[in-house]
Amino acid sequence: VTIACKRVLDSCKKCISLENTRLALRRAPQGVAPFTFVNGLSTQVDATISDLSVTRLEERPCFARIKCTVSVPVQVTVDDASGVRSTVPSEIVVPEDIVMYVPEASMFPFEIVACASCNCAAGAFDADGNCNVTACMTVITKVIAETDLLVPAYGYCPTPTAVDYEEQICNRFFDLPMYPSGK
Repeated sequence: VTIACKRVLDSCKKCISLENTRLALRRAPQGVAPFTFVNGLSTQVDATISDLSVTRLEERPCFARIKCTVSVPVQVTVDDASGVRSTVPSEIVVPEDIVMYVPEASMFPFEIVACASCNCAAGAFDADGNCNVTACMTVITKVIAETDLLVPAYGYCPTPTAVDYEEQICNRFFDLPMYPSGK
């Protein structure tokens, strides 16, 4: 069976603890100042990669230095002075400088993608209205390629017969073995 899919050729995970990180809020929180930080959570799994640079390493064939910037969307929850809760979109940007396996040139090129999860459990607003947080983030960077994989097949999957629910007195009798077991 041929399966068309995105094949992961290499991947790596980085767990990052970012203390005193400034969140660039895309708009000012609604409500009455001062604002109290409640939390910040990533809003999606896919992260955005920008400023990508792939430099092959001469001393290690099929490996390259991957430099990029990974942007992770974050939804910041705040309470205003009157206790009204609102959310403000933001993002955390982290630089990546890693070594990964990259295939040789082919008709169908590979691509570098990232996914991430972020939790900002602690934070506060400063006098300028900026939000500074401690962020716990996991970033997974992948080298992927569109491929057709050939997978051995042994026929179709068997489909079990449906069992209807019936409360019948004879079911226990019919489930008994045909002959007694023994020597």
